[in-house]
Amino acid sequence: MKPRQFHFLLLDAGPVIELFRLGLWEQFISRCHVTIVGTVADEVCFYLDEDGNHNSIDLRRYADQGRICIEDVPLANVKSFISQFSMAYQAELHDGERETLAFLWALHEEWRVCAADKAVFRTLGVLGRGHQGISLEELLARIGMGRPLQRQFSRDFRDFWTSAGQKDSIQDRGFS
Repeated sequence: MKPRQFHFLLLDAGPVIELFRLGLWEQFISRCHVTIVGTVADEVCFYLDEDGNHNSIDLRRYADQGRICIEDVPLANVKSFISQFSMAYQAELHDGERETLAFLWALHEEWRVCAADKAVFRTLGVLGRGHQGISLEELLARIGMGRPLQRQFSRDFRDFWTSAGQKDSIQDRGFS
């Protein structure tokens, strides 16, 4: 068995749902150490297959089996993290993204966060931590599972929104 790659990998809701939708979740978690924050674990409860059928997702079951980690960030830490941003940035970030970014911000290790939402990559850009973002496209390619994906899962999407956040930082926008 190959050793798992990406020991410090956070996943947001979009990539988790897409991995289930593509039927890649089991293979993916056998190749990566995955951490998901509690809010995201609670948000991700189903995906729609190609026929439009609802399929249940229970990420806590995977955590109970020791196959992924679920971390809960204290609400005070999330509020402290988010308070540094302008109201426009705060409004763009959903609860799971707020908790994911607060978790990432508090760490000393070089964790990577995989998302499919512009707000995550833009926030990493404004924080000067764009190098910690990774698209699902890039991630799957690096672990030998590459395939074409929709734009929000692409490197181009990540690069564009990270760059937008970096521009906001240079122009002194994004922070309160």
